[in-house]
Amino acid sequence: MLDFEHTIVINEKGQPDHQRISRECMWKGLLFRARYPGHFNPAIKCRLVDEHAAGFTRLILAGDLEFTDVVTVVEDTEIRTLIDGRDQPMHAESVTRIESPGADELQVRFRYRRDSVGGTDSGVDADEFLKSAYVQNDREAIKVIREMIAEGWSGAHM
Repeated sequence: MLDFEHTIVINEKGQPDHQRISRECMWKGLLFRARYPGHFNPAIKCRLVDEHAAGFTRLILAGDLEFTDVVTVVEDTEIRTLIDGRDQPMHAESVTRIESPGADELQVRFRYRRDSVGGTDSGVDADEFLKSAYVQNDREAIKVIREMIAEGWSGAHM
């Protein structure tokens, strides 16, 4: 089982006001990413198949693979995803949590737990490669959210 987490700092003490992002705007951006992951990763196609009080269910198409992903939203705090491996090709869970570790500070913590891909190919540890891909994908998503906010996106249509 692959299990790891990392954080991305959004706002830190001493950061100029024009570079700061409000918790509300970051939350809306993270929720937009959960609803429309294809906007952040063109290799993924996604369709919302059910909405319920605690979140939504989405159908994810990634290449030849198809997964049903249950998304649970803890309003203004965290987004949890679950691909249940008991009835799907793999098991994967994630938690995206917005945190304020101190005054004027904001960060996003990403936690992943999923089936190991195992093995090495040409001396490359597949699990370590996957971890790097998750981290890079999260960094790119935060960059896109920052750009969307800077361009005036408000998330009002969500």
